[in-house]
Amino acid sequence: MKKYFILLGVLIFAAVYQGCTNLDVVPLNTLTRENFYENKEQVMGALMRPYVHARDQMALGGILNEKSDLTTDQIIWPQKGRHGYDGGDWGRLHYHNWRHLSDEPQIRNMWNNTYTIIGYCNNVIEDFEVLDFPKLGLTNSDRDGYILEMRALRAWAYLKLVDLFGNIPIVTKVGEPLSPTQVSRAEAFKWVEDELLDVAGSIQPLTRGTANRMTKASVYATLVQLYLNAEEWTGTARWDDCIRYSDMIISGAGGSLGATMALDPDIDVTFSNTNSARSVEAIWMGAYNENQGTTMSRANSASYNERDMFNSRNNGNNGVVTQAGAFFNYKEKDLRRHSWFYYGIGNGYGGYNHQGPYKDIGRIRNDYVLGTEEYINLPIIFCFKPIKAVIEVSGSSSDNPRDRTITITEWYSPEFPEEFQKLLMQDAFNAADVNTVCKGPLCIAYDRAQSEGRKCEIFISGSYEKEGVAPQYPWSVTPDGKAINDFRHMWQDCKENTGARHWKYKPGLGDDPNYYGNWVIIHRLTDVYFAKAEALMRKNGNTATQEAVDLINATKKRAFLPEYWDSQEAVDAGDRYTTATLTMDELLTESGREFFWEGKRRAYLIRFGKYDFGLDNWWDATGDYENGSGGTLNREVSRRLMPIPYNAMEANPNLVQNPGYN
Repeated sequence: MKKYFILLGVLIFAAVYQGCTNLDVVPLNTLTRENFYENKEQVMGALMRPYVHARDQMALGGILNEKSDLTTDQIIWPQKGRHGYDGGDWGRLHYHNWRHLSDEPQIRNMWNNTYTIIGYCNNVIEDFEVLDFPKLGLTNSDRDGYILEMRALRAWAYLKLVDLFGNIPIVTKVGEPLSPTQVSRAEAFKWVEDELLDVAGSIQPLTRGTANRMTKASVYATLVQLYLNAEEWTGTARWDDCIRYSDMIISGAGGSLGATMALDPDIDVTFSNTNSARSVEAIWMGAYNENQGTTMSRANSASYNERDMFNSRNNGNNGVVTQAGAFFNYKEKDLRRHSWFYYGIGNGYGGYNHQGPYKDIGRIRNDYVLGTEEYINLPIIFCFKPIKAVIEVSGSSSDNPRDRTITITEWYSPEFPEEFQKLLMQDAFNAADVNTVCKGPLCIAYDRAQSEGRKCEIFISGSYEKEGVAPQYPWSVTPDGKAINDFRHMWQDCKENTGARHWKYKPGLGDDPNYYGNWVIIHRLTDVYFAKAEALMRKNGNTATQEAVDLINATKKRAFLPEYWDSQEAVDAGDRYTTATLTMDELLTESGREFFWEGKRRAYLIRFGKYDFGLDNWWDATGDYENGSGGTLNREVSRRLMPIPYNAMEANPNLVQNPGYN
């Protein structure tokens, strides 16, 4: 008799692992199928468990989102002073130099966690096929619908494995076989396609009540992604099929969250903490609710100071930052640059102000939020280049710092050169409640410089380079001869304030009743617009059609103020596209802007032939170090597939390693 393992009251047995990797499970309680399912609530608990795991893999810190995007040109987890090396895991992802002859934790998790979804689905399907649903207060129609959902979710998970690993085992029974063999990438593609097509006709439509589950619309969206990548994955393009299923979604044939399928009206509602109730463009979301104990954590992307900066409840571990090339792809008038990131010095734009210096509105320790590591006790500014202020201080060393005034007499900042930006920092230096931890030390530094007959130079940002390294700017040298340069290299010079920080999913204020109620977006209508536009362009010799232009402009117009978007200036600047300006390169760039940190970038780069460091703004993969500052950058095309994890290869003798890893 099959046994079941109950953890936290929910069925989570996933025996598919037995043939794919080495997994030891210690049950907290053992039940049989016959005595576990006693009512419809327990049926729903079992049904939702695979969704919970899929949701977490696609969340901000998830293995299928963040860890995938860490291999691209958009985000990076650099070492910042004493923090962030973490055994070199993040550097190997960035340099595409992951291990295959020993354990590589993140790639192991990509394999294991995705097969866990599949194992959960297999288990639920087997249970539901034999359960007496009417006895549990449900109908046989309910049973059939739930099985369709699990088959669709399982097919989606297999699509992810096809994308990441290529040749994979297809397992549809719990623990059978124990050591499965692989099928080719093309065969796995066909299996996923057949499974999705088989369930599409009868699965439930998308409604507000089914947005966090597999529906006709999410099945269509998964087919769109499958066909969009068909040429890369099988060698045969399927652009017409991609367009066909895109049109079915756009027409509302799969259901919708509103009266019709439509784009959200602005760039924020889709990712807001009320998106589960307000978004109309979402196709499939993963449900979270902080007040019910589930949160899509932003810990890896949030700074140490986020609670104080934005009056939230949580700080982060200051891990992941935005790469410079990705951030500066957003032009100054692009609202996404100002809404989806916090960065720089200023007063905001378009109604957004996520710029420093940051007033302390969390714990009210000081007037301004200060650095705690390399730039300790200085107003925290998130940026990419050095900032230097030359200061003078009124009064004398015998005066109380509260009675002295700091004036910035010289201001050096390639990113923030304006007078008003200098004055904002000057105001922060003089804030009433920062005297003991900021103003006092600045007064001491000035008095010391005066006694030594030199200017008092204060660096607010920049990397600390060793002696002998040439400065990038004539002014960026410390009195003891060290260069202070841009944040350029993954391991050598990043600091606590390196780079713009992600702010796309805003949790809300700490007292917001919807705090961290953001549901993670897995599929949305904008994905479909981009997919259809790309398919149209590829069919047209990689040249934009008017329909493709209209699709991308419809999504992009939300990122600009109406008076600018409707002007000729927007056309002349290349923001509002024409068939001449929407090139394939521009489509790739705009997809990067729109889908930042949504787990889509790797597939885009591979499909456009750029994943092998083919873009000239890839951080720490160009410039001073041909092979990256770590010296191990790998440009081999074989890296477009991940290696089958070492522990899986050890556990299953039938697995064959991907080419390039032998």
